[in-house]
Amino acid sequence: MRQTVRNRSRTVLAVAAITTMVLTVSACGGSGSTGTPSSKASASAEGKKHKHKGSKAPSTGTAPKTPGPLEPAGAFSDGFERAADNGWRPTINDTTDPQRAQTSLAALEAQPNSQIRQVSSPGAPARDGGHALQMTVPHQLGSFRSEVSRGSVPMGSEDWYGFSVYLPSNWQKDPQSSILAQWHAVLNDPGKTKGNGDGSPPVSLSVAGDHWQMKLHWNTQGGISSGPGSGHKTIDLGAITPGVWTDFVLHAKWSNTSAGLVQLWKAGHQVMDYNGPIDYSAQVGPYFKLGIYHPDWKSFKKSKYQQDTTATGPIVVYDDAVRTIEGPGTYAAVAPR
Repeated sequence: MRQTVRNRSRTVLAVAAITTMVLTVSACGGSGSTGTPSSKASASAEGKKHKHKGSKAPSTGTAPKTPGPLEPAGAFSDGFERAADNGWRPTINDTTDPQRAQTSLAALEAQPNSQIRQVSSPGAPARDGGHALQMTVPHQLGSFRSEVSRGSVPMGSEDWYGFSVYLPSNWQKDPQSSILAQWHAVLNDPGKTKGNGDGSPPVSLSVAGDHWQMKLHWNTQGGISSGPGSGHKTIDLGAITPGVWTDFVLHAKWSNTSAGLVQLWKAGHQVMDYNGPIDYSAQVGPYFKLGIYHPDWKSFKKSKYQQDTTATGPIVVYDDAVRTIEGPGTYAAVAPR
């Protein structure tokens, strides 16, 4: 009887010891542990924080998705350090140009004679890292566009954009303007006549002659840049300085009402502060485009092309240090550095 009791006591002690060991291992996060709830929440918050800052996920070998014009751009940064799509959509001339069918920025960047190329030096050190994006429009009728664009932002959103533009030292001071950055509307009017000006971007940064210009277009009543409720404004931003990088930061609140806002900094100095309608009546806000758009060299504008005797060669610019924030931000968060 005493032997039976002694055996039972030994069994109880053994079970208790095993239970204690299991609880100890579990509490210490031993092999197979998934962590405590607080550590999981911390990891999740950290992942969301880095995602919001636009950090790039490791490459999986899958081709990056090219956004449509209605896909939000989000927070983003790109110094063009490697030939990659990075969410950009390249656009060369119009739909009749065979290069237009090339939708991969990475493929265009790597081609030696491409109008959109990744280069290591534009004649001066790159603005961000060791590379920049070279944009070229050949001097010929029908060549008028070399741009990259991102997705549109929500109407009514507040957004920040930073980027740097390099005009080469041999820049041609052409009175016909070249748009070098634009925020293009998604028009409500699908029947808009091609090239008739009804699609003027709500905000555009251009060079005309030897001066920078910013042009604003809006319509408080309609979805295009003409007709009742439309308006426009041109702001002179001062003389260009070829051979150096010029930094820009734009802060905007997209609205075709009095709630609209556009602020611009050039080379670290605020050069514009506009409050009022900007954009048209639309379901979504504009999308950001960077590069060269020289509309007077379009095929159906032959007379204007022939009148442009100032330009004797291709238009070439370089872009770098792009940072954007969709939502509240600061100058310092997007300014080229």
